[in-house]
Amino acid sequence: MRTLLFFFLTVILFFSRSFGQTNPNDKQIMDSLLQNDEALKMFNSYNKPTSYFRINIGAGNKLYSSQNNAIESLQSNNPLVISPTVAYYHKSGLGISATGFLLNENNKTDFYQYSVSPFYNYTKGKIARASLSYTHYFEKDIYSPHTSPIQNEFYGSFVFKKPWLQPGISAGYSSGTYHEIINIDTIVRVANQRVHIKYIDSITARISSFSVAGTLEHSFIFYKIFSGKDGVIFVPQFSFITGINTFHVSHRSTIANYNSFTKKLSKRIRHFQSQESNNAKYEAQSIGLDLDLNYSIGIFYVEPELYLDYYLPKTNDTRFTQIFNVNIGITF
Repeated sequence: MRTLLFFFLTVILFFSRSFGQTNPNDKQIMDSLLQNDEALKMFNSYNKPTSYFRINIGAGNKLYSSQNNAIESLQSNNPLVISPTVAYYHKSGLGISATGFLLNENNKTDFYQYSVSPFYNYTKGKIARASLSYTHYFEKDIYSPHTSPIQNEFYGSFVFKKPWLQPGISAGYSSGTYHEIINIDTIVRVANQRVHIKYIDSITARISSFSVAGTLEHSFIFYKIFSGKDGVIFVPQFSFITGINTFHVSHRSTIANYNSFTKKLSKRIRHFQSQESNNAKYEAQSIGLDLDLNYSIGIFYVEPELYLDYYLPKTNDTRFTQIFNVNIGITF
């Protein structure tokens, strides 16, 4: 983790030193690009907002949240997910997006969940920018371990524009219900006798999560990478996440049987043991590094993203989480 952070900090400092100053000729080229290239106009949409559509297809292991890193860090499995998305961005800041999640489970490839997200982005201000969104997830199979345990997600962020290293704050509230089926077939010793225990436990878990994160980020913008009409935006963002996650679990079988023989608190959620209803408290949850890069040429773009999360409270799970996604799409 330290090596990775040192590497990215070194890269950031190198680029900031190399590209931090521009001469008048470079400034004129940049202004010309911003006036003539549609993709770079959208890069500079803080000052020149415009309406546009985006259609893309993504590949990665991102399942639980489109924006909230606090929810993403709870993801317990890492299947390869193909996620086509259609979105409309109005110049007023309003927009809506729809995404399908295609993955393979039990030798069957299908769309196991969908999401719809209306949103509002405020980018016209000179001091700060803000965003607010609501996402609803539709699950096709409520028992599938790959579908999101979250059905409703509210998320907002606020970032100051003025400083070179831009501070911000984000908050999210998520809620949902998920189901699991556990088959128990074991032999235990009771009063010096071997007893065969066999039963099926159907679990219903209700989750709610509230998080607040402080962030620091900077946008590095480079032009004329391979041609006169392309550009790159690289945005590293550091975050410190606090919050509380609560779970209420009910069983078809008895809780005594569940505690005695199952010994599996949850397959769907990481760090479940330290966050179940008896232990839940508001606390520092994790530190994260989000790396987002967008390369655009004309109406086409490629956008890889990597989120690295280190969980802080006591846990029986691995503290380190890696969530990645690569989008390829068009903007028009």
